[in-house]
Amino acid sequence: AVLENLPRIPLVFDHFHVVKLMNDKLTEVRRKLHRELKDTMGNDVLKGTRWLLLKNPENLNADRDEQQHLEEDLRQI
Repeated sequence: AVLENLPRIPLVFDHFHVVKLMNDKLTEVRRKLHRELKDTMGNDVLKGTRWLLLKNPENLNADRDEQQHLEEDLRQI
């Protein structure tokens, strides 16, 4: 409708809402995987990884072995 009625106006994407939609989808996929893997494997795969998935890889805390924790959980998928 915008392109039909305002053809010369450029489309602009709001950074906040794009990131919010991405985070919502990531949470949805992570929860679905957690439920499926918990049913089949009987353990809490991906439990506590939400913030690790959202963090910039350069900001993962080496003192808390966040990179290792994330890699171990992702290998089980």
